Amino acid sequence: MDKIIWPDKKKFVLCLTHDVDRVKKTYQIITHFLKEKRIYHLTSTFSKQNPYWNFERIMEIEEKLGVRSTFFFLNESKKLKLLKPSTYKLTLGRYNIHDTKIIQIIKKLKDNGWEIGVHGSYESYNNEELLKKEKKELEKIVGESIIGVRQHYLNLNIPRTWEIQRDVGFKYDATFGFRDKIGFRNHIFYPFKPLNDDFLEIPLIVMDNPLFITNKNINDVWYNCKKLIKYAEKKGLVLTILWHQKAFNNKEFPKWDEIYKKMIKECMKHDAWITTCKNVWRFLVDEL
Repeated sequence: MDKIIWPDKKKFVLCLTHDVDRVKKTYQIITHFLKEKRIYHLTSTFSKQNPYWNFERIMEIEEKLGVRSTFFFLNESKKLKLLKPSTYKLTLGRYNIHDTKIIQIIKKLKDNGWEIGVHGSYESYNNEELLKKEKKELEKIVGESIIGVRQHYLNLNIPRTWEIQRDVGFKYDATFGFRDKIGFRNHIFYPFKPLNDDFLEIPLIVMDNPLFITNKNINDVWYNCKKLIKYAEKKGLVLTILWHQKAFNNKEFPKWDEIYKKMIKECMKHDAWITTCKNVWRFLVDEL
């Protein structure tokens, strides 16, 4: 593929995204304490501040930097089954998309220029009616059509998931990527049209969890980020990154928010177009 000429002749793209999996800390209080032996995880139970409610923090960071991002909100309907531990992670701490506080933050984000997308529930990647329901319910809250989706746990049945997403009215998907490492899946470096029509796949390149878990220290984390930024600049790529909103709690995820800010600032230095998935789709739909 020839190098794409980005808006204002920017050298490459940094696409900012956040998946909203859960907004409250529940079973993680115990699991994180047993793993890290940090008393903070137990005391956070009694804190007046919800450690996973960091929407205003993200808005403040991005507002100061003059950028906007895409938030994918989850509407998980899978039921908790006590005799099936596999359901615990999907259901415990799950929020209700219709809760007043959730509706208020979604509307606040949307009204101030952030993009709202659907974070398709665990089984919706293979269930057209379920995904259609989730899209319609979030659209009622937002008050406008939603064009973007990313599947929970990056579940993807190729090409069936893309066909389902397109058929229910999505214009792009942002699921294609790795769960356990960073980088370019299948050596695909650009967004692409998987169904040979206007439906676009925007690959995920960096997710916070594998970035921090697979690197020994914060210097290694930043080294790998800078390496990807340089490569994206050289090739004119779309560098899509995912930071869950819970990761902006610095006590639980030390310096994760700092790396997010440093990535944005570094990409600014290297003349990147920093934007949402929706804007990437708008630009590329007629370019590819």
